[in-house]
Amino acid sequence: MKIIIDNTEIECQEGDLLIDVMLKNSVKIPHFCYQEDLGANGNCRMCMVEIKGAKRPQIACDTFVCENLEVSTKSQNITEVKRSILELELLNHPVDCPICDQAGECKLQDYYMDYGLYDSHQNTPKTKKGKHIDLGSNVMLDQERCVLCTRCVRFTSNITKTGELGIIGRGDSARVAVAPGRELNNPYAMNVVELCPVGALTSKDFRFAQRVWFLDSTKSICHGCSRGCNIHIDYNETKYSDEKVHRFRSRRNNSINKSFLCDYGRLSYKELNNTYSGEVSKVEDLKQLLDVDKKLALASPSLSYQQLEAIKEFCQNKNIELFSLAYIDNSFGDNWLKTNDMSANFASVKELSINTNESEFLKSFENATLVINFDHKKLSDMELTNKKVVEFTSSQIKSSSELIFSFANFAHESGTLINCDGIKQQFFASKYKDKHPRLIEILEEL
Repeated sequence: MKIIIDNTEIECQEGDLLIDVMLKNSVKIPHFCYQEDLGANGNCRMCMVEIKGAKRPQIACDTFVCENLEVSTKSQNITEVKRSILELELLNHPVDCPICDQAGECKLQDYYMDYGLYDSHQNTPKTKKGKHIDLGSNVMLDQERCVLCTRCVRFTSNITKTGELGIIGRGDSARVAVAPGRELNNPYAMNVVELCPVGALTSKDFRFAQRVWFLDSTKSICHGCSRGCNIHIDYNETKYSDEKVHRFRSRRNNSINKSFLCDYGRLSYKELNNTYSGEVSKVEDLKQLLDVDKKLALASPSLSYQQLEAIKEFCQNKNIELFSLAYIDNSFGDNWLKTNDMSANFASVKELSINTNESEFLKSFENATLVINFDHKKLSDMELTNKKVVEFTSSQIKSSSELIFSFANFAHESGTLINCDGIKQQFFASKYKDKHPRLIEILEEL
């Protein structure tokens, strides 16, 4: 059916939530408490709209569309309502945007610039609350910046069902807190930082490390396990240093991770900054080593489909026996996003028919005189006496390998991953060129 929003006809389905229809059709509707994966709470009142025929303004997060619905989001009356709500939100807010870590991606800041009542009516002192409270799990809380949207509370009560956070106190004293003697402690805790629409909840890892408007972003896939959660990689390159990745943010994919990410995956960005900085070998040196008879290659199951395909072709041409073994950790997985298979792309290994039999690998390894390792972690735990080892690595390693070749990590690559459910996904390279060549380029030289 069709409804009218701000004199524009929009198609939707009967029973859709009005705020969802607006957001999907890029209609600007301010909101704090509503979040697609947490649902409506109705406490912030910022999504007020005028509905033709209704006696008073309604909140869009609790209004379902119906035939002949006519909605206005820009009337003078609605603008005054939003100004009044923002005035209440700012009564005790410190308004310290220049030093707030959320500046540049703060919804309160954005909405104030759109609707703010710029002449304050306040003539009483602000109620002060707790600052830089360590909640645990890399999360810091500044209570006086909180707008009491309850997103964080609903996340811990409805999503993780761990219930660490709650609202205590009443009136001006109301604030987010943990129960005495407890702390925020679950493997998804840092999602509350991303859910927070203001600067109340911040990450100890990212807090005051970088201004968001200096960051560039690229669409990628988390390589922490086989779930394949969608992420944004935020990075920059300063005048006097190489590019540095500063954080991962979740990227919405309703089929896989919705808008969430586990803490392990969120913090795994640090591996991308641990690039190899030593001397690299020459391709000609490897060509000479390839003359031996018993050759073995081990490829990481977290490489992209395109990289694995190139490795397989290289090994076939050079008569090298190729294996790839999954990274299995039976203590890691859960019934939500984390899987025991901590390989990012083991499904591609199987699709390319690369040998995954560990007993066969160990037998071949015992007899091999030359071992070529394509970024696999297992080799660091194995006895390498009397073997010549060639390392292809995307990170810093401590190795006595015969030859070392460094290649760009997945922040600088585009490629395909297949997740544990068989879903093929693309990830994309950052706009900055890495000082390390692409793995496929090195193999083409060989």
